[in-house]
Parts: sequence; structure tokens; C-alpha cells
Amino acid sequence: MAKRDKLTQRQKRQVARQRKQRLESDNLLQSDTLSSALTGLLVSRYGEQADVINLASNEKHRCYLRQNLGSPITGDNVQFRLANDGKGIVEAILPRTSLLQRPAQHQGIKPVVANIDHIFIVVAPIPDFSSILLDRYLIAIHDANIPTTIVANKWELTKEVEQQEIKQQLDIYQQLGYPVILLSTKNGLGLDVLKASAKNKKSILVGQSGVGKSSIINQLFPEQVSQVNIVSENSRLGQHTTTASSLFQFDNNEGFIIDSPGIREFGLWHLNNQKIATGYTEFEQYIGTCKFRDCKHMNEPGCEIIKAVKSGKINHNRWKNYCKIITSPSP
Repeated sequence: MAKRDKLTQRQKRQVARQRKQRLESDNLLQSDTLSSALTGLLVSRYGEQADVINLASNEKHRCYLRQNLGSPITGDNVQFRLANDGKGIVEAILPRTSLLQRPAQHQGIKPVVANIDHIFIVVAPIPDFSSILLDRYLIAIHDANIPTTIVANKWELTKEVEQQEIKQQLDIYQQLGYPVILLSTKNGLGLDVLKASAKNKKSILVGQSGVGKSSIINQLFPEQVSQVNIVSENSRLGQHTTTASSLFQFDNNEGFIIDSPGIREFGLWHLNNQKIATGYTEFEQYIGTCKFRDCKHMNEPGCEIIKAVKSGKINHNRWKNYCKIITSPSP
């Protein structure tokens, strides 16, 4: 029998930390001094622990997660109990009003955030603007039935904006009914518009790494420190600095915004071709009118969507993105 590799010092520390957390959690569970059940808002999760805001007192507590709880995520309303030292244990996840999820390799369908009523998709000229990634987000959000706004950050980079023809591309989305906010955290452009749009909503910022989500949070919530993404000039890809979703509250209970980790690819292999097609809102009036019931809207004869593309009623690049998405291989 082959010998097992020795643990590194880092792995030993991690194992010791996890063992200590389990012991502390067990002690809490066995304690007879826990408070009565409280209702809280989960604002960040760190493995088997989470930060929970007591909705009655607005105080934040570090809580352990009871085993077999499921998959609590940022935005969840939870039931928890507190010990005398201020630490707590989450006992139940309360029913969700909405859920955004995405597939993840080796993890199946992964929940992203719960109980939100608005999503801000953040794009930028650096990392390079990607209309197909934007479309992927919009398809998943359409399936979750959550209103969305596109936020074009780093608008002060006029050269890059012009080179990538971002304004012309965003005009297409505006014509389809998607609100667009032009933003610059460097010179303040659009910050008041974004803040007004976010007030009294439960929202999340999504987008690939490096588009400036954490910078937006820093401007809207200057009292809360959030590490800013640094973009590699060589690869033009963002470096992951936000590793866990975190929730930031407006004053006077006027809603919140969740800052989420950047995602370079947003898989849609959990959705069938029909749901992907309906995620393109301009396709809706033509779906079900094609010659063949199982039409994929790519090259089939008698396809009404292809006819609409050829006549200019549907944008050609949007249709090309659709074709790429439904033909992209699943991992």
C-alpha cells in the first residue's frame, strides 16, 4: 500500500482550524444558554461560518452553520440563536422569494444569491467588453425572473470605449428595454443615478473580475473597506480579489447591494435551448411560429427568427451570440 503524502504546514493549519471550529460549534449546540430563535439576514459566508445581521437589533454576529442545513447563501433570511459571547448558530433557512443560480464544474447547480429583487450587470472596456458574456448573464437572469440594469463602468476610458464600439453595442440593449447607466468611479459620472436606482431595492452587482464592482461599493459605502480588483495589463483579465459575496446596507433600512466574486464565464448548460432562446427578449414574438416545432433557429428552413434577422428586425450580432451559446460544449 502506497504511503499517503505528508500534509504541508498550510494544510495542517487548515485542518487544525477546522477542528477548532467544529469543537466550538459542538459546544454551542450543547449549550443550554442559547437565546430564543431570532430572525437574521445572512450577509457573508465563509465555509462553515457566516456573518448574520440580527434584523431586530441590526447587530452583526459570526455564526456557525448547523449541519444538514442545505446551502445558505448571501441574501438568505435565516433563523439563528445566540450564545452569551455573541456568537451564534444558524438553524434554518427561511423560504426564499427569488434565487439566482449557475452551474459550476463538479458542483452541479450552484446558488449565487437569494431574495434579491434587482440585478446590476457591470461591464467595462477593461477587461474587454464581451457582449456574449453579457447575454449569458441576461439569459440566466431572465430565467430567474429578476429585473436588471446594465452598468457600464470605467467610462472615463474614452479611447477603449471607442475602439470597442461599446456605446453602439449598448444602444442595442437600450432599444430592447434594458436600462443602461454610464458610470465612472474615477470622476463620479453616474454614481448618483446608480445610487438612486439601487435605493430601496435588494440588489446584487454581477460581472467578470476587474470590471470595478468593489470600486463601486467603495464609492457607495465609503465607510466600508473593500479591496479593489487589479487588472493585469498583459492579459487584460481581472484578478480575483472578492472571494465571497458580501452585503452592504444603505442607511435607514433603505435596501442593500451585494458585491459578488467575479465570473469570467457564466455557464448555461443547466438551461435547454428553449429557455436560452426565450432569454433573448426580441425572439419571444417569433418562438412557436417556425415551420418545425423543434427549430433551433440556426439554419433550419422556415425559421421565423432567421427571417427576422435577415430583415433587420433582430440584431445580427445578438443572433450570432445565441448560436454560439447553444453550440458551446458543456464541461
